[in-house]
Amino acid sequence: MVPSDAPVSPRDVFRRLHALTQGRPQFAARYEQAKAVVRAFRKPAFYEVSQRCNLWCEGCYYFEDSHPKLVREQGDAVVWDAFFAAEAERGVSMAYFVGAEPALHQERLAAAARHFPWGNIGTNGTIRIDPVVPYRIGVSVWAADDVTDKRLRGASVFRKALKNYQGDPRAIILFTLSPWNLDGARVLAEMCQDHGLPLTFNMYSPTATFLDRLQKGEGNDGQYFRVSRPGSTPCFTDQDLAAARRVVADLIEDFPDTVLYSRAYNDWATQPGSLYDIDPESGVATRCGSRIVGQMRYHTADLRMKDTKCCTPDVDCSSCRMYSGGWSSKFQPTPADVASEAAFSDWLDMMRTLGEIFLYDRARSDRARTPPLAVAV
Repeated sequence: MVPSDAPVSPRDVFRRLHALTQGRPQFAARYEQAKAVVRAFRKPAFYEVSQRCNLWCEGCYYFEDSHPKLVREQGDAVVWDAFFAAEAERGVSMAYFVGAEPALHQERLAAAARHFPWGNIGTNGTIRIDPVVPYRIGVSVWAADDVTDKRLRGASVFRKALKNYQGDPRAIILFTLSPWNLDGARVLAEMCQDHGLPLTFNMYSPTATFLDRLQKGEGNDGQYFRVSRPGSTPCFTDQDLAAARRVVADLIEDFPDTVLYSRAYNDWATQPGSLYDIDPESGVATRCGSRIVGQMRYHTADLRMKDTKCCTPDVDCSSCRMYSGGWSSKFQPTPADVASEAAFSDWLDMMRTLGEIFLYDRARSDRARTPPLAVAV
């Protein structure tokens, strides 16, 4: 029997992993699958593909920032191709394509597709990405009704996003949950089911700039602080988190062929308080998987490496529940994850789900690819 007390060191975790998988074929096979998923992320990098966007999302992660970040973009597709080739030679295994709206520069995505084995693109879905790009596409949706969508994003675009990616095996709908849209989650799940699209969840996480504006009682503007005010924001209270947990748990149960999510991850992401240990001096999360540390790098649209804390540098770490940081923080099992067979099974399920959310099989793309649009490279 595996002892029930949780280990306290990396070596103890490794020993517990060994004990849990020995003589348990069901765990051993799932653990090998989990390791294969983690290997795909062994050397990740973030690339800003565009500094433009066609939406005005409330508290935008990219533009709602008190620190200017616009740079002179590299506009030469040949230079982008050479840059990505060098990054691939550096050993980058997983490329995240971010910025304002990557779909506005698809020639850059097409260039990247020639070099990286895995890629993940974040898009608002208003512009369909050419099938020549064989990467996972996270289509951001913020509402399932016109009034809420316009309130949160400046325009109602969710129907267009669903239409653009209907039946596209690369796409997964990423619903950013907030207290303002929880009541629309079931409607969106039904729509995703009808459009042949998987559904997963993000959680609204405010930027430091957004919170500062609230604290100062600043007036609304016509851009990224249009409707929020003290006492009325898309930020989560503890009561809202409990409601979100119930809503998502029900959707996991009721839409097993549509919703890609983990019950254990849902419980973790909706717990009260901060998800991370926060450095009291800097206010930065100390053990978040999206931190730009070690081999991980972040490049702006001028192809220069940027010294920044994470892929969304202005987000408030103490309030952050973003899916990118949350899921990447699960790669390494914690003592709690191997404290029992049930906990280990939950972690294995999280790794399987993580792979389905973030990774797309290029071989499947090559087999199913439709004739591409004209994309300049």
